[in-house]
Amino acid sequence: MVKKSYFNRVIVFMLVTALALSFSGCSFFDWFNNDGTEPKPEPEMYISQTSVTLKVGGSVLLQATASDDSEIIWISSDESVATVTDGLVNAVGEGVSLVTAASDSAMASCTVTVGPADPTDNPGGDNPGGDNPGGDNPGGDNPGGDNPGGDNPNPGPGTGGDVVTISKTALTLNVGESERLIAVSSFNSSVSWSSSDSTVATVAGGVVTAVHSGEAVITAKTATASAQCVVTVIFPGAGEDGAKEGYKLVWRDEFDGTALDTTKWGYQLGVQDQYGSSTGPVFWGNDELQYYTREAVSVSNGMLAITATKQAMGDGRSYSSGRILTRDLGYWTYGYFEARMKTPTGNGMWPAFWMLPQPTNASSSDNIYGGWPANGEIDIMEAKGRLANKVDTTLHFGKAWNAHDYVSKETTLSSNTDEWHTYAVDWTDSEISWYVDEVKVLTVTKYRWWSQDSSNQGQSMPFDKPFYMLINLAVGGQYDGYTQPDESFTSATMYVDYVRVYEKNN
Repeated sequence: MVKKSYFNRVIVFMLVTALALSFSGCSFFDWFNNDGTEPKPEPEMYISQTSVTLKVGGSVLLQATASDDSEIIWISSDESVATVTDGLVNAVGEGVSLVTAASDSAMASCTVTVGPADPTDNPGGDNPGGDNPGGDNPGGDNPGGDNPGGDNPNPGPGTGGDVVTISKTALTLNVGESERLIAVSSFNSSVSWSSSDSTVATVAGGVVTAVHSGEAVITAKTATASAQCVVTVIFPGAGEDGAKEGYKLVWRDEFDGTALDTTKWGYQLGVQDQYGSSTGPVFWGNDELQYYTREAVSVSNGMLAITATKQAMGDGRSYSSGRILTRDLGYWTYGYFEARMKTPTGNGMWPAFWMLPQPTNASSSDNIYGGWPANGEIDIMEAKGRLANKVDTTLHFGKAWNAHDYVSKETTLSSNTDEWHTYAVDWTDSEISWYVDEVKVLTVTKYRWWSQDSSNQGQSMPFDKPFYMLINLAVGGQYDGYTQPDESFTSATMYVDYVRVYEKNN
């Protein structure tokens, strides 16, 4: 029985022979599904050099890697010019040969041009021994010449230097996506990877992960050579302009400045809300342990940062932190509200992205339905830092204090909250749906919520009036059973990449 590998070699040889007529640098196969309609992803072959010049007697070691890690065979189109074994090319005669690395599904080639041997490579002329018929150093002062022999059988492409070839020189990713780059060294040297801006894209072992919108240069480097790929990162689920299909963008903050934009956000400070002539409950109604300050809020590198710090503060608080809101500056009735965030894990951490009703007038924080919870609350995301990979989405409503009602859902994330995730709510006049990483996790309809009297179920109240957004990092409090940070705690930060508000297209 004839082995399959034999047929593979014959087929590859025929293809290589055809390619030799054009001496193209590389070639790939097109593969299709059985119905012939949709092209399948094409495996690719990466070769360390696409052209090399040698002298007769010279050698070079080519490296190749297949994207699907398939077995590679090597073929020379003209073995009277160059032979190849496991990537090691030996120049045997003048001319041009196409040396190809091939698998069952992909190939890449290197054009090998061989010129005459340098007479100085044979100082003995017809008498190769000359005055020194060999001795301990038959090669004179340059025992390697174009024939690397010795300990380093690869003098490189003509100049003797290493060459690094990278699989892509440009790459576009959505935030959160990853893609593997392949780098090949002509010396088969170890390749190290680095990113010019790890806040935009990170790289580990060639795997590039998009972190934040922007541009970063990924470098694959050996001791003497390097290659680069420019990575452009855009927001997931949206174009670079923030567009979302079926919606129009009506408000955004990408946090691209160096300070909080106070035309969009205000600060809440201290231990209770102050609005007009009304004063909210002390310690924010939850016995929280932090004192809110402006200093805990910062903007840099395209991100908002809110940092909780262990330090003695006023009103007996042992921690400082930050809380911002769009009250009086940005408020909407219905829409799609989204933020991309990463929040700290650990005991006592309570990050939140949520919404409250815009006050009816400047004298009180209540609206026409009264105060909390009769006027409603939409918690887009909040987390107990103790539960590292879980978040809650909640809707509050009912009758003030003595008849608080709510619907809540705990969602387990694909990774911990201290990795980037998107959190959103889609709010209409008949239902409110929550999304985590663009996956719907909860829907509550108007037939479940109510205000003032439970007989009002099925009405749009209280979720038919304008609401504003809040972002904060609380410490301790009732939410997680008064869990406090560990004694070793010093500080923790939540980051927000962007906040966007959309309205549905008509």
